[in-house]
Amino acid sequence: MPNALSKVFALLIAVVILFVFPIKNELERQDETSRMYVLNETIGLVDSVRNLGYLSPRMYEEFLDELAATGNIYKVEMEHASLIYQPVYEYNAVSGTYDAVEGEYEQTYNSTYADVIGECLFPEADPAAGKNYEMKQGDFFTVRVVNQNKTMATKIQEIMYGRSIMAEKIFVNYGGMIKDEGN
Repeated sequence: MPNALSKVFALLIAVVILFVFPIKNELERQDETSRMYVLNETIGLVDSVRNLGYLSPRMYEEFLDELAATGNIYKVEMEHASLIYQPVYEYNAVSGTYDAVEGEYEQTYNSTYADVIGECLFPEADPAAGKNYEMKQGDFFTVRVVNQNKTMATKIQEIMYGRSIMAEKIFVNYGGMIKDEGN
């Protein structure tokens, strides 16, 4: 009897080594391939926006369609940091007021996020009447993409390790300065 039990145990170990680990490794490679694909698509979108100076509804829809081709669900966050020049003020002790210093300005950035950008691209009143989201030269545009569903590799890892694992396996962050303004 102990001999039969050891054979069953050896058979289970052989199944795990010969089938489960290779499948797990292949699924992890698939996640890495998906991450590289999402990175390339994100780079393509952001570089187009940086070169053109605007994001069009068509560009954004094509980007989402390309992401959907991986079979995962993604959360896409966009940020547009627009360059603003503000005058420098100095306190005038004689008059008790703040006066602008002539010829001196501070550069600051005002950030706009995906909800406002999305409303410009696809207005709630008439989504078909969407227009380009325009940016100026010197602004920054950044896109962050994170998967929301658990991939097959994550599910296999949860079974093997016996614990819950975060769903976020594919995450990409890419952005840069706007080089040209859309006309």
